[in-house]
Amino acid sequence: MVVTTSNRCVCPDCDWVVDVPVTSTEVFKCPRCGHRLGGGAPVSERHTLALALAALILALVSLWLPFVGYSASGVSQTMSLLDTSAELLHFHERLLAILVLFTVWVVPVLYLLAICWIFTRLLGSGPLGPVTLYFIRAVVQLRVWMMADVFLLGALVSLIKISGLAAVELASGFYTFIAFVVLQLWVANNVSRYQLWHRLPHQQAPQSEAGRAAHNQGLSGCVCCQAPNSRQHKKCWRCGETLSLTRWRGWRLTLALLIAAALLLVPAHVLPVMETTSFGRTQPNTIIGGVLELWQGGDAPIAIIVFVASLVIPVAKILTLLVLLYVAERGNDSTVKNRVVLYKVTDWIGRWSMIDIFVVAVLVALVRSGQLMSVYPGNAALAFALTVILTMLAAMTFDTRRFFMPTTK
Repeated sequence: MVVTTSNRCVCPDCDWVVDVPVTSTEVFKCPRCGHRLGGGAPVSERHTLALALAALILALVSLWLPFVGYSASGVSQTMSLLDTSAELLHFHERLLAILVLFTVWVVPVLYLLAICWIFTRLLGSGPLGPVTLYFIRAVVQLRVWMMADVFLLGALVSLIKISGLAAVELASGFYTFIAFVVLQLWVANNVSRYQLWHRLPHQQAPQSEAGRAAHNQGLSGCVCCQAPNSRQHKKCWRCGETLSLTRWRGWRLTLALLIAAALLLVPAHVLPVMETTSFGRTQPNTIIGGVLELWQGGDAPIAIIVFVASLVIPVAKILTLLVLLYVAERGNDSTVKNRVVLYKVTDWIGRWSMIDIFVVAVLVALVRSGQLMSVYPGNAALAFALTVILTMLAAMTFDTRRFFMPTTK
């Protein structure tokens, strides 16, 4: 197999210029840091398109069908998936309502629509065109913000929390949502960005040399398709992505985001995340208070999950990224790879902290029976949600290439 400059890319983790075999069925990794750059089983366009269409149908159906219901003291209540945002909006939690709606439903649907467009065009014989290139860039950026799977776990936690106080019934919308989550994850697993960008145009590539760092050649890698680009260019020659996005990767911005997240973490745990009214009595609940309530109620596994997601992960993520920032340009080749692995684990696990926010959203939408039993969002909910978002942005702006600076100077 002949490798040409048409499949030359810049490793996003270590800035190494690498020639990647386009048709390799084996996973191809960067020889310097081990980051996956290509290969894998070929993707079936028709199969992926069928899965995406089925997931879209299930997403539309699950939005309007009854999701779950409960009954207590002769009072019954049901909720739909849309109620999780509508009720938050009713209590003037606009930002929280938008965040829940977008991460749980809007972003996954936009992702699936983009996949349908891309793979429909790939089945054709004509050029992809600028619209398809835009959607290819979009699926790369949208994937990290899809949290339907996290919401599903949060919904299960919320149902366990109230199962001791009321009879809970899973409705048809709950099962269609599970099917939607499974198909959406299946599609996301099938869609390999490494195979997609090899299908893009391969003209106008600047001169580069494999086996050297891109910044030593006056080049920078595209954040979307990883193509080598001249630093003087404003947009990627291959996918059209704005190259200025690479400037977001810097220790100053990462540090600022981490400090802001750490400051917001204090009110997120001190203030009540929700308030529960039962038979006329209103009781505020902090995040840790909710964990203790689950533990004392005999739901120790769920209490551990919520504790890890709400306290351990945010604190550990902030501390880990701060330490990695400090030691970025210290160490040798053997420790550098360990740091990259630690960063990737930290980056991946951060989104699961949103479980607590989704628990609040489900309980507020479901438990609304006036003075008999109702749940209201607390002031800590928005602070905690912003903490999670800021830590995710901090991980995105973290520049792992600094780990390799001593060997590329």
